[in-house]
Amino acid sequence: MGRIYDPEQFGELEVLLKISAVFIAIAGFRYEMAIVVENEARKARDLTRLSIFLNSIISSILLILILLFRQQFSHWLGITNHNILFVIPLIVWLSGCAEAIILWRNREKKYRTISVNRIATSASATGYKLSHPFIASIPINGLVLGQVIGQLVALVHIAYKLPFNLFRTTKKRLKEVAQLYKSFPIYSMPSGLLNLLATSMPVFLISYYAGQKATGYFAYAFKLSYLPLGMIALAMGQVLFERLSRMKDDRTETAEISQNLLKLLVGISVIPAIVLFFWGEELMVWAMGSKWKIAGVYVENTILFYIAMFVSNPFFCTFDVYKKLDKELLFNIVFIAASTLSMILAYHYYQSTLIALQWYSLVGILLRIGILHYFFGLVGRHKLTILLLVTAIAGCIYYILQFQ
Repeated sequence: MGRIYDPEQFGELEVLLKISAVFIAIAGFRYEMAIVVENEARKARDLTRLSIFLNSIISSILLILILLFRQQFSHWLGITNHNILFVIPLIVWLSGCAEAIILWRNREKKYRTISVNRIATSASATGYKLSHPFIASIPINGLVLGQVIGQLVALVHIAYKLPFNLFRTTKKRLKEVAQLYKSFPIYSMPSGLLNLLATSMPVFLISYYAGQKATGYFAYAFKLSYLPLGMIALAMGQVLFERLSRMKDDRTETAEISQNLLKLLVGISVIPAIVLFFWGEELMVWAMGSKWKIAGVYVENTILFYIAMFVSNPFFCTFDVYKKLDKELLFNIVFIAASTLSMILAYHYYQSTLIALQWYSLVGILLRIGILHYFFGLVGRHKLTILLLVTAIAGCIYYILQFQ
């Protein structure tokens, strides 16, 4: 797709997706995360209904705000076509509803259905994005339209033959589960929002300081280096979430499952980390052409942070399983403050997107490996996390000495 679309178009898509992701994080008030944890089937179904109901309300409010203030929003975001903002509430609603049902399917151990859904979503979105320049004459970014089509396919597929009626419940039952899991909107929702803001902040800051073209380079670098690994991490995290929820009182069993998963994740990440760290720029130019050379440089300087994300992301479910939502909130506050400050300082002193991304990555690596070590304190400590933490600290010290 890098040969079909320009960096500016990737930048526009990335800004829209990051804004959508922020609202997706709060649209269901995080009640969807309680679906897998709940042992009673009826309450799990009501949590699914509650999440979709709240998501519909938030999406509607967002639509009204865009109707009223789309020109102001597009000016702040640097988007020339303000009408494209209307895809944001649509993406929020489609993604929020699909994710709630996916978590219910996960609770029922329908792993094959979930895997097929992920593949269908990716295939439909990618297929349209590749074909858009040849089949469509409408003046809209094909990357954006393809994203909407992919989310629509995801919802239709995952909701097909749902074995219960989404509308068959009562106000009393919805209030009951809302009260039972009130800690999720109190702690998990702000935490999830902060986590997304932290991972989205590079997009907003690069767009502000360096413009849409630089944002497009960063977005494409992220797409090629992390998204393939991210899909694997997401699938493994959902399986781990379900298993830890059922075995959380058996510390020996949870430790063994978690240790095996960590070893697998580290093993998977070794070769991509080495290849992209040393030859990311050359591979990008060879595959996509010289216009994407800067994206290759960004890959080389962020890949180790993305590997840290890949290794740690599946274990974030332990916050929900062990009800450590206050700790999750604290981690995300520290992460967003430290990562944002690092980029702002880099831009202030060096006016360089590359240095800003390097500093952002260093902070991210240390915090991600550190929180991974904390996770294993909950499920059963493992010496590999200590090795990873020591290696990360040593690497950061070496970079600082070299930088000076």
